[in-house]
Amino acid sequence: MILTNCRLLPELSGGIASENGSVEILNGKIIQVSAQPSCAPDAFDCGGGTLLPGLIDLHTHITILGGVGAGKEHDPQAVLIDAMECARRFLDYGFTTIRDCGSINRAAHYVRDAVNRGIIEGPRIFSSGRQISTSADSPKNAATNASINFADGEADTRRAVREECVNLADFIKIYASGSAYLPTGIPKHPIMDYDEICAAVNAARANGRYVAAHCHADSAIRSCIRAGVRTIEHATFLGSETLQLLLDTPDCWLVPTFSAMYVSQTDPEAKAFWEARLNPMLRQCADAIGEAYRQGAKIGFGTDSSAVMTQYRLGKEFQMRHELAGMAPIDILTQATKTNAEILGLSDVIGEIRNGLCADLALFCGNPDKGFTVMYDRPAHVWKCGELVR
Repeated sequence: MILTNCRLLPELSGGIASENGSVEILNGKIIQVSAQPSCAPDAFDCGGGTLLPGLIDLHTHITILGGVGAGKEHDPQAVLIDAMECARRFLDYGFTTIRDCGSINRAAHYVRDAVNRGIIEGPRIFSSGRQISTSADSPKNAATNASINFADGEADTRRAVREECVNLADFIKIYASGSAYLPTGIPKHPIMDYDEICAAVNAARANGRYVAAHCHADSAIRSCIRAGVRTIEHATFLGSETLQLLLDTPDCWLVPTFSAMYVSQTDPEAKAFWEARLNPMLRQCADAIGEAYRQGAKIGFGTDSSAVMTQYRLGKEFQMRHELAGMAPIDILTQATKTNAEILGLSDVIGEIRNGLCADLALFCGNPDKGFTVMYDRPAHVWKCGELVR
């Protein structure tokens, strides 16, 4: 298969820039990228649209968010059906790879395996299974309880990490600070101490995994960086000294999630509550992450939102990074593709349009590197491993 008459961005296409280039695909992989259009009579005409690598969301949940699986915690089959339906919708928005950061009853594991075996349609999934948190943030919420492995102390934390590894987690997700999602959570409070974080990191490494840490609090972010956590999720209250520590630490990335703080509730009481809770956090996060971006911090792309939510339909993560944190369009596109592939350790598999990589591609009408509102809408076409899926 050959795609022709497509714009190629050099930052994401192995240095090749073109207004009407072509990409040849064979057996699900890219075998040639050219700045010239193809003359093949059966080539797929991209109509001058911009061809991007398949997008990657490093922080989402195919259960819990948007109410997926809620109220069905004691019916695993029902949760699984909801999770499968949610997962396939990521393809609608050009996301061919996602990282699920905690699911009800480890449902994301089963969806991942079903996708890998070709049983169902969906993005490539990396799943943490159940998240690891402490009794300090124990919620009174059945769906969230079913997605968390509670542990206190170093020994119990190691037990929880090992349990998730035995259950085939791709990585480990911990809660190092309070949750904004839970009305009773206090985001500025650390809820896991340094020794517990170290225990999680060491146990994960011993089992060939890495740790992603939910961190709003500055002190929690600092502890996670020092302990060897690979990705700092949210990083809402990142301070200047902690930022400097991050800049000096290799193999540690920020994964901010602006769209999680977008308030979409229509009920007046709920809307007022969440605006009062999240708007100050959003302003703080925009300032902190904007400064981290200007200082050259390594930043990945996550949403902490789901493809069934308003945030995805409106492209809020793209919009908020650009408009609130001052990030350049090409840098955001790079975060959502090439950088995320590096974080996943898959730079030789996905994340760019170049020879030898999987043909995960998304075609957008317009020029997102110039007019970024293009990214606030769905792509025209999506390919996963060379197969047209949207």
